[in-house]
Formats: sequence, C-alpha cells, structure tokens
Amino acid sequence: MKRICFITTSRADFGTLNELIKEVIKHKSFLVQLIISGNHNSKIFGKTEKEINEKNCLVKKISVKSENKNSKSVAKSFSECVNKFSNTLHNLSPDIFVVFGDRYEMLAAALSAYILRIPIVHIAGGEKTAGSTDEGFRHSISKLSALHFPTMNIYKKRLIQLGENPKTIFNFGSLNLLKIKNNKYLTKLRLEKKLKTKFNTNKLIVTYHPETINDKKCIRNLSIVLDALKKIKNTTMIITSPNADAQGIVMIRYIIKYIKKYKLKNFLFIKSLGSSVYLSLLRFVDGVVGNSSSGISEVPFFNIGTVNIGDRQQGRFMASSIVNCPVSKISIVRSIRKILNNNFKKRIRKNNKMENSSKVAKKIAKKLLYFNFKKYNKKIFYDL
Repeated sequence: MKRICFITTSRADFGTLNELIKEVIKHKSFLVQLIISGNHNSKIFGKTEKEINEKNCLVKKISVKSENKNSKSVAKSFSECVNKFSNTLHNLSPDIFVVFGDRYEMLAAALSAYILRIPIVHIAGGEKTAGSTDEGFRHSISKLSALHFPTMNIYKKRLIQLGENPKTIFNFGSLNLLKIKNNKYLTKLRLEKKLKTKFNTNKLIVTYHPETINDKKCIRNLSIVLDALKKIKNTTMIITSPNADAQGIVMIRYIIKYIKKYKLKNFLFIKSLGSSVYLSLLRFVDGVVGNSSSGISEVPFFNIGTVNIGDRQQGRFMASSIVNCPVSKISIVRSIRKILNNNFKKRIRKNNKMENSSKVAKKIAKKLLYFNFKKYNKKIFYDL
C-alpha cells in the first residue's frame, strides 16, 4: 500500500485539491495523509480549517504564525514552515507528496520533502504570474518535483523549457473545472440567508490580493480600488479577504476601516466565503473584480465578466470575458461598467464553454498509482 500525502495551506488550494483527494481515497491501494497548515487556522482569514472534514485519511494540523505584515515576516513564516513540515513529513514518511500551485508555504513543504528524498508531485505548474513572487515559488517547486500535472499544453511546454523530462509531464486538464462541475450549489434564497443580504441590485465579488513584487504599494493600490468601487452605484460589493501574502493582514484591516469610515451599506466584507458558497455566488453575481487567479481560471466558465486589475496575473491564459486594466480609478470604473454592459454579457455567453473535465481526477489518481518514481528519482536537467 502506497502512503500518499497531500498538503493544503489556504482556502484557494483546498477547494481544487479536494477533488483529487476524494478520488485517491477511493483507491484501496493508497493510505491517504493530509497536512492542514498555512492560514487555515487563522481567525482573521476566516478559520477555514472548519470547512475541511475529510474522512478515511490521516489528518495532521500544523500551526504556523502568519502575521504577514511585510516581506520580512513572510520570510520568517517560511522558515517556520520548513522546520515544522520537515518534522511532520519525516514522521509520516509518505511514498508520494502532492503539492498544488505556487504559495510560499508550498515551496517550504516541497523543499522539506526534497531533502527527505520523498518524491514530489506538482499540480498546476508551468504557469506565469509576472506580477507576483508566486512566479518564482511555482517554478522552484517544479524543479524539485518528479511528476507534473499542468492544466494546459502551453504550461506543459514551459515545464519542458525549464528542463523537466516530457515523460514526467501529463496534461489531463484542470481540477478547477471538476470542482465547478461537482460543487453542491446553494439556491439564491439560501445564499441571501447565509450572507444576510438581498440580491435585488447588481452584485460584484471583489478579491484584491497584495502586489507582492512591490508590497509598499499595496495600501495605495487598495485605496484606489476601493475608491473606484465606491463610484459604482446601485451595486452590492461582496468583498472577500486578501490572502496571507505580505501586507495581507494590513489590507484586511484597511478594508474594514474604509467601509466604516464611508458608511458603505452596499459593501459586504466577508473573511472567507468557502469554496461551495463562492462558486454558488458566481451563478448569481454580475461579475468579479480584483487580481485573484480565480477570476482567470474559474469565473469565465460562469459566463460572467472579470475585471483583472494590475499585473499580478500577467502571463496566464486569458478568456475573452476578462478585461485587464491598470491600477487606476478611471480605468477600473470603466472596466466594471464594461462587464456590466448587456452587449458584453451576451457576447461572452457565446464564447465560454465548459470543456470535458469529468475524468481528470481519475486520470491523475491512476498515474500516481502506476508511475515509476524510482526510475525518475534523480533530478536530471532535460536538454531540448
């Protein structure tokens, strides 16, 4: 029986990774382990560990300080992650370690596993986000990994550019789309009760994360975004927390103070919606605003527009429903009005189609079971 260990460090990765975890648990050939860490146990980020109720797997919770007010505090969190993940992985001794995405916590986990000679599987590698330090984290994780599951062929080609052996790279599609398909959707009435608001006006979901390349501009840019949102009338702004990057906590406090200062009754701040509620909301809102990867990888499949602000997601594949704009009040207001325009809405409904993703988790699980990790246990740079 193979011991396979997954790790989740945020609300963003678990919703997607959970589809694969559930599939792997079905296999009697796997003993499943799950490490829960990062900001899952943080009250200010919504205590999202309560959303995780996996059965038939061994769960280990690791508390890490995530008071990430600046880059220095992120670096300290990183070192604490390496220390604690190393101890836990040594004790669990998995045969396979699965890492998703590009968070700094994921890089810490991957480094720990690599030094302990535990084969690493990387999901969603090969992507680009030029405006974020995640760019470096993601490619570093890929270089430590033995097996890769990118979500598009363009990302597969980029992994080969990085020197990864094509025989270790498999594009079976996106787990995000499987998550969307399998989600248990809430009705409009249940959402109104849960959020304590009526959906009788235009509605936008807003998620604006720190700009980690230059975190000194975070509050200035956030102020511009909020000033722009304030200009949009007759619209409910459902604002979710920034993530746990440098300045994330400072930004959360600024949003709360801003709403109180201007007495914005149409601004609804929620620490964490949770994956199921978030996806359910996408069925009823008129668009999404911010710089979250969800606006690029998930929102287009709900046939609504995304206003993608700044360059945090620069380099990702962009659907026609995504409107890119700089951090400028005039540009943001103009872009929001564009995605709310009926002609724009009609056009994107014709362009965005959900591709077949029903077997992606099954295919990944099968490859995890039969892949020859011993054959590729040495990291050799693959030359084109």
